[in-house]
Amino acid sequence: MIQPKQTHMRFLLFFSFMISIHSLFAQSLRANDISIKWKPAPTYNGEDDLNLQIVVKNQGTANFPLKDWDLFFNTMYPVVETNNEQFQLIDKRGNLFQIVFRQRFLAPQDSIVLNYKTQYGIVGISTRPNGFYFLSKLDKTKYTAVGQVEYEDIKSTPSQNREFLQKLYAKNQSFQKEYTPIKIFPSPKSLIERNGIFDLRKVLQVEVPSDWKQTVDKGLAGLAKVQYDADKKNFIVRLNSNLADEAYNLSINPDLIEIEASGRAGLFYALQSLQSLYDQAQSKSAKKVTHLPCVEVMDEPRYAYRGFMLDIARNFRPKEVVLKYLDLMGKYKLNVFHFHFIEDEAWRIEIPGLPELTEVGARRSPAYLDGKALMPAYGSATNTEHQFLTRKDFIDILKYAQERNITVVPEIETPGHARASVKAMEARYDKYMAAGDRKAAEEYLLHDFEDISVYNTAQNFGDNVLNPALPSVYRFLGKVLDEFQSMYAEAGVPFKKISLGGDEVPPGVWEKSPKIKKLMHEQGIGSVHEVWAYYIDKINKLCKAKGLEMAGWEEIGMVNKGNGMVVNPDLEHKENMQLDVWNNIIGGGNDDLVYRLANAGYPTVLISASNLYLDMMWDSTYREPGFKWATFADLHHSYSLFPEDYFANIHTYYSGKKLDKTYLNKLTRITEKGRANFKGIKGGLFAETILSDEALDYMVFPRFFVLAERAWSQRRAYESEETYNQELFDRDYVAFLNRVVQVELPVIQDRVQFRLPRVGLKVENSTLRANVEYPGYPIYYTTDGSEPTLRSPRLDIKKGIKVKSGDKITAVALDDKGRSGLLSQLNIN
Repeated sequence: MIQPKQTHMRFLLFFSFMISIHSLFAQSLRANDISIKWKPAPTYNGEDDLNLQIVVKNQGTANFPLKDWDLFFNTMYPVVETNNEQFQLIDKRGNLFQIVFRQRFLAPQDSIVLNYKTQYGIVGISTRPNGFYFLSKLDKTKYTAVGQVEYEDIKSTPSQNREFLQKLYAKNQSFQKEYTPIKIFPSPKSLIERNGIFDLRKVLQVEVPSDWKQTVDKGLAGLAKVQYDADKKNFIVRLNSNLADEAYNLSINPDLIEIEASGRAGLFYALQSLQSLYDQAQSKSAKKVTHLPCVEVMDEPRYAYRGFMLDIARNFRPKEVVLKYLDLMGKYKLNVFHFHFIEDEAWRIEIPGLPELTEVGARRSPAYLDGKALMPAYGSATNTEHQFLTRKDFIDILKYAQERNITVVPEIETPGHARASVKAMEARYDKYMAAGDRKAAEEYLLHDFEDISVYNTAQNFGDNVLNPALPSVYRFLGKVLDEFQSMYAEAGVPFKKISLGGDEVPPGVWEKSPKIKKLMHEQGIGSVHEVWAYYIDKINKLCKAKGLEMAGWEEIGMVNKGNGMVVNPDLEHKENMQLDVWNNIIGGGNDDLVYRLANAGYPTVLISASNLYLDMMWDSTYREPGFKWATFADLHHSYSLFPEDYFANIHTYYSGKKLDKTYLNKLTRITEKGRANFKGIKGGLFAETILSDEALDYMVFPRFFVLAERAWSQRRAYESEETYNQELFDRDYVAFLNRVVQVELPVIQDRVQFRLPRVGLKVENSTLRANVEYPGYPIYYTTDGSEPTLRSPRLDIKKGIKVKSGDKITAVALDDKGRSGLLSQLNIN
């Protein structure tokens, strides 16, 4: 018989055990103890009902003390703050949100459903939340990423799916013609085919100016054996100073290859064209090709500026990825690498003398409130690594780029998009103030502690703008520029241009800053709007004093006079200031901005959000990554860009609604003066949605090929509103497609995880028809709903397949390694 005293003791032991278990659970949490399922609420429709759900489930064997932990997550679209009997949802700024639970415990295998609302419809996988983690209330240094996260897709209805696949089929059908692709890519200015071939099995006896020898060695590596000591030459490189910069002539005869160029850049591009000729020949042969076709090529670029912008600030990519993209830029004759490594969410480059920029600015942490890191962003969750390029990394990148005729233009985001800079220098301030050194603390301070201005940026920050009234802002910029000059000098590369950002400074900044008011009084500035022009003038002069040309986003050539930003015709030295213009969204109000700025005298580069923002979704498919705020941009849409005449073939507003052509009548066209100021184009990849190297490749390729073609190849006769010809445009697009599909994709497939096309489907008379945008690309299918593999039957696009009611068709494009595009599924009724 158990005595009452023993019972009491056992109860106390059990109670103590449970308390210790609770205490342990309250302080530590394993990644798989809790699971998250995200899904649309049953009533969600993406329009007037934007209700979503987060289901939190305890997968463990003990009660989970919800009251001791808060749940955090990132989401691209802002959500509605909530405070109810279940939980409180708090906007922590940026894209970080916090959930505080009301419920004390969650029993094993029990769930809690959190209903919340987004402010915008979820358009695809990139706009759903990610980066879930728990943070302990008892110890703010304890945090755990959620190891099990499941997403329920927002699915279209069967009729919507059928309609989408039918429209995709119809669009693809226009581009199914297969023929021999162009011999050189990007398309050269002039190419004449001759009879005969040049045999690559013989040794190339090379004659070349001595200072170009290294370029020739690297350019011919892998093509043929090279010697320099024979008397009779069969590969001759000559200087021709009459050719334009970057131009070249290439002549291939059965016994002799000749190249003329005005400089090393032209020689480099001639060698890329040799490789391109080889790639085209190899695409037609299963065996290793041993010859080149005989041709006469006269070639030069359309634009002096042919750029690619890569953001490694929002989500970091290491040096090796940057080098890979420099290789690809060189191969496809792009020559400016716009390096975007500084943002609100991170500073990714080491600057000697300012260690806080990477100690704080290159690290994110759930414990960010200690001032030693930035808040988690874009799914970083509990990743607290310091992720940045060292000084040596950057010098290596400069050298690598120079070998490929690429100029690296770094971007320092100012005065907006500067939160990482502001917070890093605030940490520096705190460090030196704690040491009693006010002078050092304030030396590089970037914000006014007394500024109580209220503003909110597009990225949901209210503390990310430098204060132009502080002398320390210009000391900071001068210090950073000096360190860049040092890195360029050590690399042996000229430092000629710097981008200082200038975009997306929101209304409300500086309005309640005492130091700004003092500056305005001292400088005779009548409105806070005029502080912008003061700042632009100051940083432009700073750049000029250091021998640099300043570049920046379109806003640096604009001014707000109280009614929004307009072109600033009065800015001094604007001819020495390059503007990167992105805003040409049709129907957005600034459709013609790039032309207005060029006409006003600003050197301009078009980075078309409507065509070459490579973070845009390919189409409206929910599984497609990216954003849609500017456009959906499949390959055809990207190719439709006519840089200097882009109204010529515009048929819809960015919303997809059919364009009223009278809308275009009020828009400005480029003038001859404007054409002289139009320096080129570039594509850009902002990295909010880029969580892996594979994701980067998917978004960039194959649209990168459009950028190369439009930047290098000459203007077509139909590229104007007066001469536009749809038939000629379609012919060129199909030729471009054939080159990309037959030659370029196989060339890069071992190192680039490019996007594969989605299959269009259509049923007519019990026959399933299928195609993809890439002519001749293989399609595999099943009829039982299973996912096709290389062992599945291959679909003949000319014959189709017979289908019957009840078949569950799944079709997909597969490359020869089994990598797949997005599935296309259709149930036959």
